[in-house]
Amino acid sequence: ITRLNVMTGLAGFYLLRDCDDELARLLPQGEYEIPLAIQDRSFNSDGSFFFPSVGVNPMIHPYWVPEFSGNAIVVNGRTWPNLNVKPRQYRFRILNGSNARFYNLNLSGVLPFTQIGSDGGYLPAPVVLTDLLIAPGERADVLIDFSGLPVGTTVIMRNTAPAPFPGGDPPDPDTVGQIMRF
Repeated sequence: ITRLNVMTGLAGFYLLRDCDDELARLLPQGEYEIPLAIQDRSFNSDGSFFFPSVGVNPMIHPYWVPEFSGNAIVVNGRTWPNLNVKPRQYRFRILNGSNARFYNLNLSGVLPFTQIGSDGGYLPAPVVLTDLLIAPGERADVLIDFSGLPVGTTVIMRNTAPAPFPGGDPPDPDTVGQIMRF
C-alpha cells in the first residue's frame, strides 16, 4: 500500500539539525535553504489525482500496479512551480518522492549543482555536477549559485531520465522533462 500513500501525497521530509554542526554556519540558511520534494502525478480533467485502479494482472491481484509514472511534475505540491531567486547561492534539500520515476536533473545546461550531501549526511568533499541522478526515495543536498547570471535570466530545472529507468522512453521536454523554473 506504500505506492498509494506516495501517490496521495504522503511523502515528504523534515530537516534534522545538529547544534554542533560547524559546517552548517558556512552554508546558506533561512530563506536561502529550500526543501524540494519532487513527485510525478497524473490528473483527471476535474483536477483530481489519476491513479490506475486495475492492476497489470487483475485475475491474480486486481489492484497491483507495480510502478506508476505520472505525466506532470509537482514540487512541494505545486505543478511546475516558479521560484524567484536572488543573485546568490542557495542550498536545496531535494527529495525524489515519486513512486517509480528516476530524475536526472540539470539546470538548462547553464549552471552546475554542487552536491554536498546525500541520504547519509555530508559527502567527504563537495562534488560539482552538471547532472544529478536521483532515485525514488533518495535525497540530495545541493548548492546552486545564481550570482553569475544576469538579472531576469530564466533557468529551468530539467529531467532527462527515461521512464522506466534506465531503458524506457525519454521524458517529454514539455511535461515530465521540466521540474521547475528559477
